[in-house]
Amino acid sequence: MEFKLSSILTEQDLIEFDLYTKKSESMVDDLKDLKNLEASSQLINFLIREQEWQGYQYGSGLVIGYGTSEKINDIGLTESEAFSFWIDKFKFTERKFKGILGNISQLTQTQYDAMLSLYYHTGDIFSVGTASRKFQIQQYIETRQWQWYASALILSGFQRNIRQGEAKIMMLGDYGRNKDRSIIKAEGIQKIRQLYPNRFINDIAKEQAEYVYYAETKRFLPKMTQTRMRRIVALYQENNA
Repeated sequence: MEFKLSSILTEQDLIEFDLYTKKSESMVDDLKDLKNLEASSQLINFLIREQEWQGYQYGSGLVIGYGTSEKINDIGLTESEAFSFWIDKFKFTERKFKGILGNISQLTQTQYDAMLSLYYHTGDIFSVGTASRKFQIQQYIETRQWQWYASALILSGFQRNIRQGEAKIMMLGDYGRNKDRSIIKAEGIQKIRQLYPNRFINDIAKEQAEYVYYAETKRFLPKMTQTRMRRIVALYQENNA
């Protein structure tokens, strides 16, 4: 029998965010017209560093780059290619998000960012949780009870670390520690070295990693054959002609 927690939020459940220092007063407090709002650079960094870049296919669902299943190819995706595709898809998601906000005409930057992140991850901003505990949170948007909304994110327990991050964004303007894309790329390259040659999900992923490693560093992974190295150079020249 599945154990269920209460899905009714009470005042006793509310998290006292005012005990903490806001990282940015203006982002948390200043209302902007919805038409003038778009995802902040801080939110974009929050999302991509959580996802990480992998230039080869990975995971049980075979995804690539910044977590997409739509750009899997034979040669892989460099970090810049992966980000370009990701940001285009993200902006499409953002347009859909704006379309479901209904009569909401103004939000602060952090309210907008936190709800957009929730929508990006779950496809929903009006409820949050799992079968064991799900909060209905649309009324908190309509009544602008943001402490209640953010508390529900944390207490839902669903994708716990991400929901906690979204609540901190909404109430404190705290997006966590920024990680430059150059560092994300370096970490992805390092991971290729760690996995090579026998720890990729399949041979296609291994070949993608070989190509992407060369495309990003202009060096070859160890113990590759001369034939394979010539093939990678030819592919790189063909794709960058």
